[in-house]
Amino acid sequence: MNARAIVVASALWLGACAPVVVPMPIQPFPDVPVPAEWTPYSDDWVMIRTPKVTAARLIYFTESNVETTLATARRLLANAGWRETRSERFVNAEKFNGVWAEFSKGDDICRLTVIEGTGATHVDYTLARVNPAP
Repeated sequence: MNARAIVVASALWLGACAPVVVPMPIQPFPDVPVPAEWTPYSDDWVMIRTPKVTAARLIYFTESNVETTLATARRLLANAGWRETRSERFVNAEKFNGVWAEFSKGDDICRLTVIEGTGATHVDYTLARVNPAP
């Protein structure tokens, strides 16, 4: 048997066994809006769904500074019905300034973390949502 045929057949067989990866949309939750100019970093996105709860971590990069990014995210979340409950400024281990703000909407919680970076500002949304009853 030809070596090339074995390689092609093996690749097809392995491809058929590989899990199907479905990319998440840039804005997976309609009530968690993000500006179009923010770049999603979907390699680190996570979404976990159980019958009762959905948890997600969404990461974006933007060229705007921490203050502008934070103001934009706060405005968008408030316009979508989220209420800010608390926030705190910090300096991370790499000595970059950041701020986190926690929002609530009914039983749902959204934690927004914005951190200054060398090339871009890092924006992290962590959500915990109660799924609607079936």
